[in-house]
Amino acid sequence: MGEWPYMSTIDHDATSTFYGYATAANKAGHAISAFAFAVWAHKISGIKIPVLAARLLSLVAAIMYFFVEFIPANRRWWMLACYVFFGVGFGTSPLLRSYIARVTSEENRSTAYALQNGALVMSVVVGPIAQIAFAGLPYPGAIIIPPNIKLNIITAPIWFALITNVIAIFVTVFCLEDTDKEEQKLTEESAHISIAWIKGRLGRLRALNLPWTLVILVLIEKMISGLFNATMMAIAGPMMSSMFALTGQQIVLIMAIAQVLVGLIALGLSVLFFVCKLGKRVSCLVLYAFSNILVIAGYVITFPYPFTSTPMKPFNETTRAGCNPLEYSWCDYQLVANIIPFTAILVIISGFALPSANMSLDTIYSKIVGKIDQVLQNVMQSLFVIADDIMSIAGPIFGS
Repeated sequence: MGEWPYMSTIDHDATSTFYGYATAANKAGHAISAFAFAVWAHKISGIKIPVLAARLLSLVAAIMYFFVEFIPANRRWWMLACYVFFGVGFGTSPLLRSYIARVTSEENRSTAYALQNGALVMSVVVGPIAQIAFAGLPYPGAIIIPPNIKLNIITAPIWFALITNVIAIFVTVFCLEDTDKEEQKLTEESAHISIAWIKGRLGRLRALNLPWTLVILVLIEKMISGLFNATMMAIAGPMMSSMFALTGQQIVLIMAIAQVLVGLIALGLSVLFFVCKLGKRVSCLVLYAFSNILVIAGYVITFPYPFTSTPMKPFNETTRAGCNPLEYSWCDYQLVANIIPFTAILVIISGFALPSANMSLDTIYSKIVGKIDQVLQNVMQSLFVIADDIMSIAGPIFGS
């Protein structure tokens, strides 16, 4: 939640457009590494080593983030490099998705994905909770290692990221098992990735008795569902600063509280899937359609209508809050919606509508491709994640 306020504070040359490109670079690293990790996992017939490598890379990125203020100038570029490494480190998510699809039955798969979604929600909530806990420690905060490694409301989540990555490394080393390593033996042909190998696997995919029209439709729906989060991730901070004239600390605190509420709602949804077996009581198609209706309603409600909106506030050079006409041409005429309903709708959509849509699509897609072998399963799950990443790359660039 503190990336944009932090970047704009330590590097005044950083713009919202650059932040959008940095966010897109994070997703590009994720998309490319998702395919690379899938290929690597196939070559060694297991996911443990790629997952461990990804966790180590994320640990390096967290350590790099601590040293950003040691860079004398153009610190935004160092932060961009950290974003790319974080994105690459998250590239093993398709392997974990295929692992879940492989070790669960069709009956309990929606429950398994609900648990995975709950884990992701918890990982997202930890950072904002840390920021709320350190709300009384504004930037620059306490100096942990002189002169520039600090603990404050903005940097608190990265300390938790460091700790959780260390825990994840130990869990991967001692708990994760390649369940089918004995079942899958590499042949001389599959041990070497080549154009011929890729053509062979594509040929095997085409030969599968899959409903390809439905597969393509679900991939398109995944891209559409991911557009909201992709765009908001890049523009929420700059929008709060420019349109609502909030300072960096105010942005971090408000967005942290909103993110915690989002996490609690999404976690409650995961519990409903796990405890109450919501996936068996409500059709995935119905839940997905209802989720999309909520998103559309959110756009309608938060539109800046003249009778409910106010003009932009001028830019303040000291606090770096307000609309800067040198950066945005619409400062003089654009209206601003009320922040309270805007934030409330944002919480409902991000906490309920989008997780519901994602879990529905996860379940539908996994039922379609869940019975094929591990190699092709990894490829198909990578396609699913990459489809989402395409929007995650395009959304921040377009939005910012």
